[in-house]
Amino acid sequence: MKFGKTIETNAKELPEEWQPYLIQYKLLKKNIKNIVQELDNTFKNLNIAPPTFLGDSDDASESTPDGGTDAHSIAESSSTAGQAPMEFAGVPEEIAYNIEKDSDGLVHPVITVKIRRLPAHQQQQQHTQVVELLTVAGLPENTSVILQSDGSSDTAPITISTSEPAATELGDKSNTIACAEDSASNSLTVETQSDAEETQVTVRLKADQLFFDQLIEYIERMRQFEQRYTKAYNTNVDHLSTELATVTSPYKQDYQVWREIFRLYTDAQVWNRAHGDTRLSSTAREGQERFNKFARHIESLGLAQRFQNPMSARVLMSFYKLNLELTHMKLLQEMNEEATRKIIKKHDKRTHLVAKTQFPRLITIDTTSLTRALLFTIYTDLVGIVPQIDDYLCPMCLNIAWRPLRLECSHVFCSRCVVKASKRRMFNCPVCRSKNAVYRASISNIDQSLLNFLRLYFPKEIKERQRDIQRDISEEEAQMMVVHDRSGPCIIM
Repeated sequence: MKFGKTIETNAKELPEEWQPYLIQYKLLKKNIKNIVQELDNTFKNLNIAPPTFLGDSDDASESTPDGGTDAHSIAESSSTAGQAPMEFAGVPEEIAYNIEKDSDGLVHPVITVKIRRLPAHQQQQQHTQVVELLTVAGLPENTSVILQSDGSSDTAPITISTSEPAATELGDKSNTIACAEDSASNSLTVETQSDAEETQVTVRLKADQLFFDQLIEYIERMRQFEQRYTKAYNTNVDHLSTELATVTSPYKQDYQVWREIFRLYTDAQVWNRAHGDTRLSSTAREGQERFNKFARHIESLGLAQRFQNPMSARVLMSFYKLNLELTHMKLLQEMNEEATRKIIKKHDKRTHLVAKTQFPRLITIDTTSLTRALLFTIYTDLVGIVPQIDDYLCPMCLNIAWRPLRLECSHVFCSRCVVKASKRRMFNCPVCRSKNAVYRASISNIDQSLLNFLRLYFPKEIKERQRDIQRDISEEEAQMMVVHDRSGPCIIM
């Protein structure tokens, strides 16, 4: 499937109001044809072959897939059109294509041709040929060409208009030909000196300028849309966060259901591959597939049906919508990035002007920063509202930190684990190896605020952990009694 058709197909998945912010790939593709035509006309009138050697050699030999013509094929066809070739005063030595960026941030594509002057005995013929070129074969109406010499001149110029018969003023040592511009014709300025080694020709194609202006306009319009959407998105998250804090209160019956939903959401790794990593590492398709799988899992468990508060069901739907919009935004950015890459590649292939290495350095489409920021907002302002037990585990036993004891190095462990470590003469912190941090710990190190927090949000887990510890203590005491009995004399005998 051609990329133009692919964009049309994928665009149907986006909200209708988002579709205008897609890069108009087909329109830009049509503009490339105008660039090729203008490029060919310009270089044909200058009697210089279009810059086919500037493109990739492999691409230059390929035919265009859409049946269009490139600068190379037009140049070949024009040579057989029966038009007599016009001699230009010099031999082209170098043709360069650059995309410049001005102080206002606007880009300007420029073609620069360096032409070596002919031998001295051909100087008189040179000026005659230049005048004939300008008078007989004017440039296309939409082309502006400026010819400049690298040398300096201190004599009076020669002036000639392309729309009127030639009228010249001759100087002693050097000649300058300037074609005046009126409302019906283009301007051409030529400066040549008899002692100059080369002439520099600067060509600015208006069709090429229009192509990049349109492409940048699409990109800028996309950025403005992203800014507006981000503002609206954050407003929606703030509103949803307030509602979520209400329905997920530990005093509400829906709290445990929400804990399970967000635990499954984190485990689903909708947008990231590493647990706890909010860097966007999934494509739009991958994220959409994982989120749909998560939603189906929630439905299969019947968690939504367990809500007691009707507001919870509404909040869950709003949470789904935010994730769907995140998928759409990621898809929109990916499509625009791919459209930009492909249209620049087609521009280079059809015109043989190399822009693919220059344009990305001037204008870029960031497909990660915004969506990564939106994802971070979801995790911190929504998912983070409901505490998860994995954030309060003891690093030693990997269970909830029963009677959490905070060492002087700020690491938290179960009081039971600290006692065991001390009995085994493990006096340094098991995490950071802080010297004697375990040895100096006492009952005063118990984090009372954290203990109250865990009892409030994880009452079931705290009770289970307390039962396990009591069972562990009973087993240790029983073992000590058995060892003590075996070490003494037999009381029966």
